[in-house]
Amino acid sequence: MFIGLESINALAGIVLRKLRKVRRVVYYVSDYSPERYKPKWFNDLYLWLDRYAATHSDFIWDVSLAMMPARIKVGLDPQKATPVIHVPNALFPKQINYLPTSRIIPNSLVFVGTLGKINGPDLAIKALKIVLKSIPSTSLHIYGSGEPDMTRLKKLTEKLKLNNKVIFHGFISNQVKLSKETSMYAIGLAPYLAVPGSPRWWADATKIRLYLAAGVPVITTQVPPLGKEIERDEAGVIAKDNPQEQAEAVLKLLKDKKTYLKMRKNAIKRATDNTWENTYSQALKKMGL
Repeated sequence: MFIGLESINALAGIVLRKLRKVRRVVYYVSDYSPERYKPKWFNDLYLWLDRYAATHSDFIWDVSLAMMPARIKVGLDPQKATPVIHVPNALFPKQINYLPTSRIIPNSLVFVGTLGKINGPDLAIKALKIVLKSIPSTSLHIYGSGEPDMTRLKKLTEKLKLNNKVIFHGFISNQVKLSKETSMYAIGLAPYLAVPGSPRWWADATKIRLYLAAGVPVITTQVPPLGKEIERDEAGVIAKDNPQEQAEAVLKLLKDKKTYLKMRKNAIKRATDNTWENTYSQALKKMGL
């Protein structure tokens, strides 16, 4: 996902100034994987550096609850680790807005973010092909850009004869505009592939948070840790990373209006306080600042 760096830097600057006053060192981890690099020696170095930071800082800020268990599994001594605080990704207040259901495009799906295979855009297109057999009016809207991914996806769309059903909107840098456009659709897709070693198993999923903030129920896979939280809160559905099960999840939501509206309500409820200011304020409070 794309985040407004100027705004993030401004908030981060405020946090850093506060930390300097009390001389605290925070190890802030936005991405992690115990199998991050293919050369073993390089991956071992990466893991050693992570363990060093996790035991020599004053606090660890992890964006996902899955990170610390993964560290321990590959060698970190939990007795030596410094206190860990869950500091999830968030959005800015202007990004948290949604439309009345009457203004949502019927039977519409949206995929936002980077288009690499690991993120599942190919899977979303293949699932659409199956969905169309039951609901011919369904459409898929893709936001993102970059080669060779765009060429690959357009070739797949043409091969499956979905040219008039898959709409490529390109990259939108304005995060508020992107959030507003996302709110026009019925279901948000986050079909991450279950690839061994993928950072997605342990990282936070800003894509999902964007969908929730737009009032859009989510269909994801077994990969992102956040998926389990939204399924627990009945704001989304987890389906395995294959076209058939993804399609079945889509059809279930599109055909069951009662369940859909319940998930939409829960998505909005869950996203209301998910702002950067709240995230950082809560983290600093846990540090006693």
